[in-house]
Amino acid sequence: MSTTKQDYEPMAVAMPTAVKGVPMVEVLVSAPSHLPGGYIFDAAANGQTFSVTVPAGGVSRGQTFSAPFVPGGGGVSASVPEGRWKDGLCDCCMFGCCHPALWMGICCRLALLGQVQNRLRLNWLGVRANPGDRSPFKVLLGITIFAMVWSRIFSNLLKGYIDPNTGLPIEGSPFWTIYAVNIAFFFALGVFSIYVILKTRRYIRESSGI
Repeated sequence: MSTTKQDYEPMAVAMPTAVKGVPMVEVLVSAPSHLPGGYIFDAAANGQTFSVTVPAGGVSRGQTFSAPFVPGGGGVSASVPEGRWKDGLCDCCMFGCCHPALWMGICCRLALLGQVQNRLRLNWLGVRANPGDRSPFKVLLGITIFAMVWSRIFSNLLKGYIDPNTGLPIEGSPFWTIYAVNIAFFFALGVFSIYVILKTRRYIRESSGI
């Protein structure tokens, strides 16, 4: 999560040189949310992204604190636009039909969402992660693998209660009970997927002013 350029202002106080010929200065950073001491997040100054460490004691949402910043000191140029989405709805194939992100979104959408959350420093529920939280990518990948295994097991169970002669469920068998449990599981998974996607999307919209 990167703060916007309006979230901080350079201070006139110069700090010791961190890169040869480039002075380090102090900037004021506005905390994007309630964060504990030692937490690291990204901020941006003059189109340059740099890491900020929350001071001891933590900070509250909107609270400003000073952080060291080296202009041109190797930070990554901020490429995420403010007030609009970087890509459009029809840009899924802009890098080609064989791009890993495209196929990951088709086959393992929760795992792809976990990668996005990881970069935004969110947890697997789409809210600000705390130090020590499990990687959202690992959690959502685990849920994806569990769903695949579940689908295979229940598919085989249901096949066992199909009459090979008629192709219909055997009368008196637990076919419909197993079927209902399977449907309930995937319905719950679908609701969960929509929930975390919307939470993550809302976070991006709020942080980028969309």
